[in-house]
Amino acid sequence: MQFVIKRVVISAILLVATSVLIFAILRALPGDPVAARLGTAQGVNQAMIDRLRSSAGLDRPLVSQYFSWVTGMAHGNLGRSYFTDRPVSSMILSALGPTLELTVLGVALSILVAVPAAMAAARRPRGWLDRSITAIASAGMAFPPFVAGILLIIVFSITVHWFPARGFIPLTQDPVQNLRSMILPSISLAAGAAPLILRYLRSELVTALDSDYVRTAAGKGAPERRVMLRHALPNAALPSLTMIGLITGYTLGGSVVVEYVFGFSGLGALSVQAAFRRDYAVLQSVVLLISALFILVSLTVDLLGWWLDPRTRGHRG
Repeated sequence: MQFVIKRVVISAILLVATSVLIFAILRALPGDPVAARLGTAQGVNQAMIDRLRSSAGLDRPLVSQYFSWVTGMAHGNLGRSYFTDRPVSSMILSALGPTLELTVLGVALSILVAVPAAMAAARRPRGWLDRSITAIASAGMAFPPFVAGILLIIVFSITVHWFPARGFIPLTQDPVQNLRSMILPSISLAAGAAPLILRYLRSELVTALDSDYVRTAAGKGAPERRVMLRHALPNAALPSLTMIGLITGYTLGGSVVVEYVFGFSGLGALSVQAAFRRDYAVLQSVVLLISALFILVSLTVDLLGWWLDPRTRGHRG
């Protein structure tokens, strides 16, 4: 129980520190949201600019602005967009669905690809198959997801016309078209995330296969497939939970860029628009939401690993 309390407290401290950092960095960036909103409008004078800054709360001290933002979040009020004057919470809720769906599909596809490949590579360490899979994984780790997305669009959308190049169809509107629109973005995310899971899980499997209990099971005549699935994989999967949690956060952040490539109306498009407009109210809330989801996933994975492993439960403080 002490471990659970400690991890929850650490996560809460990280969230508060992240909110302060996000707020400070955005206010340090050059540009002004009021100037971006007015653009090249005619007849603008200093009194109008001052009035708009006052209505947006930008004339108050930074400490006051931060605490107003945090207090509003505690009551479910994220403020209003400086550019459109819409509630930030409604803008984020409408954009959250595509991002979460893309993240879940990207992580699921990464696991489906990485686990069999890691098992195949770990069967014969330093063999030709292990070397080939490791080389492909190393190349994938250096391959940005947005580059993979562009190449997939060129091949499968422009050349062979199998999948749409851009756009998102909600699952409730048309499940088939939704799946078609999600295939290429999911593969783009998995291309960067799967190699990370593969490398870590392969290392844990090699260690597990070299342990005494696995050699004992093999010595008793258990088939190689059963030794791998019943003995090595479960023990290697527990340490890999932490890596999968980190990969989920990595994929959530990467989905923002991939969404922009594929023209999704998710958090990616919302954050890019807010950045161009210097819309602090929207951008700071989107970045904090992504950070909070990453912290929540990491906390959940840590607690799940602690609960599933009887060797650590009750001994970690």
